[in-house]
Amino acid sequence: MKILIEKILSNINKILNCYEKLHDYEEQGCTYEEIKKELILLKNANEELTPLMKSLFKDNPTKIKGISTLSNIFKITFLPTLKVHLLYLKQTKDQNKSLLKIQARLAITYLNVDDCIDNLRIIRSYLK
Repeated sequence: MKILIEKILSNINKILNCYEKLHDYEEQGCTYEEIKKELILLKNANEELTPLMKSLFKDNPTKIKGISTLSNIFKITFLPTLKVHLLYLKQTKDQNKSLLKIQARLAITYLNVDDCIDNLRIIRSYLK
């Protein structure tokens, strides 16, 4: 279980770090390659995190308080949107800094649907 929790925490940290970088990109600008890298990291971390959380819940349904609330966080609504965003970004390969800032804002917006980021912070604190 310790290894499972470490993997979960690692992926949550990746997601939260990407979120913070996207905020920086929105304010300061970024390159196409920078935002693409963060969005891919975000996608990969989410795809890895979901089955890990399901395993944790399945193996420990009574040991984690608020399990139903926490499991709802992983009905990720933004993953399909993120994949479309990456496809759009790949096709446009826009180098316009203003448009890349908008892309960062868009990613931040759909990433925080249903307070996902705040809930990930809560889960991270709980699992530490």
